[in-house]
Amino acid sequence: MSELSAYKIIPEPELLFNNNKRDVHPLRGLIKYGPYSLKMGFPNQIRTAYLTPINESKKLDKLLLELNSSHTPKEALNYYPQYPGFKNIFRIPLSAATPNLVFELSEKCNVFAQKRDGNGLIGEIIEKVGKSLVRNSNFDILILYLPKEWEACFEFDDFNLHDRLKAKLALFNIPVQIINDRALTRNCRANVMWGISIALYAKAAGIPWKLAALDKDEAYIGLSYAIKKIKETNDYTTCCSQVFDPDGTGFKFVAYDTKEFITNYKGNPFLSYQEMQTVLSKSLNIYQNDHAGRIPKKIFIHKTSHFTEEEIQGAFDAFGDKTEVELVQIIRKSNWFGIKIEGAKSGYNGEKIPAGGALYPLERGIYLPISPNECLLWTQGSVKGVNVQKAYLSVFKEAALKPLPDPILIRRFSGQGGWHATCASILALTKVDWNNNTLYKTLPVTIGYSQNFANVVKQSNDIVNEIFDYRFFM
Repeated sequence: MSELSAYKIIPEPELLFNNNKRDVHPLRGLIKYGPYSLKMGFPNQIRTAYLTPINESKKLDKLLLELNSSHTPKEALNYYPQYPGFKNIFRIPLSAATPNLVFELSEKCNVFAQKRDGNGLIGEIIEKVGKSLVRNSNFDILILYLPKEWEACFEFDDFNLHDRLKAKLALFNIPVQIINDRALTRNCRANVMWGISIALYAKAAGIPWKLAALDKDEAYIGLSYAIKKIKETNDYTTCCSQVFDPDGTGFKFVAYDTKEFITNYKGNPFLSYQEMQTVLSKSLNIYQNDHAGRIPKKIFIHKTSHFTEEEIQGAFDAFGDKTEVELVQIIRKSNWFGIKIEGAKSGYNGEKIPAGGALYPLERGIYLPISPNECLLWTQGSVKGVNVQKAYLSVFKEAALKPLPDPILIRRFSGQGGWHATCASILALTKVDWNNNTLYKTLPVTIGYSQNFANVVKQSNDIVNEIFDYRFFM
């Protein structure tokens, strides 16, 4: 670990691939070593089924052909390697749907979409999915194509077609890949293929990569809230995202309806002592069921709002004296920024600059305590060792959008020791979102996944108090 003034730097987290080979670059690691679960022999193939409007299945056939072909990246060339085809990456075949697994939606769907009858459209889709269940053992992933002509029904008022479909289809235990015309027409095909292929592999219960260096006796929970309007009152559903395995896998969710809460001026809900204890006790039970009854020595609980005294006490009483509980608020917009000033012979992109110094984006992984209970962490920033064109240059993923990376603000409400372990685990958890193909996300999956799940919960009352694997919501 290097140190610069009050800053400290966490090295870019390493990922584990097949045979425990390591790389900091997720796509490069997949190409070189294959996915982590390859050594387990599962999945050994991925079979698809299609659900499309009438006479549109050829578009998905073309997409599968693309997934099994090679593509040269046209965007972010310093990060994206050549896409070599699904089988060359994952070492298993990806099959297009056979004729008996191509299901077509009725013409009614076009009428419902044009009228913005979301419930009617959902009903037609679910009915067709139900009829396909008799052949469920013959496919691993259902690919659902939503054409541009239905765009008026994608999202309006409180209705979200994507999230409503995920909520309904999760009850069937069918992993679904939703495809729209943007995925079929985007110019950089390598970018699209990387994203879809990783998602397909994860939805088929594969593990693309794991984190290499988290403590095996620790666990992580993210809390988010879905707020649903029922007549004249608000019904709040607390959504828990559990990252059970310390290497960042085993994501499971449970949604729990809460009745005892208060709200602040922003409308954010805060739970009573009893509700917080109940929610986290459910999370602990799920953890124990997957870990032979044992409890973690330390639990990190993340959310985006602060913890009240009742919530803090409820959290401590849910886990008892044998588990250290660290309660962390993560705020994406911190209103802070930082720059790196140093003399150099060449600039960030290799250009020559005059003597006397230059401005650079800060390295990802820098953290700076600003008070006893607050710390800034740069989950965005320049990263060494991932440039696939010029290995000696860093990559700043957000460079095209802004000149300087933003830090997140971490506020700790309980927990002991320094900031390194807290920041290191958050930084690592920004690299295990398998529903994307980038180097990292700004927020850890404890926050990102639980927020995604909360959005789905808003669309349905049917998935409360049930335990779900995250792959049904990707």
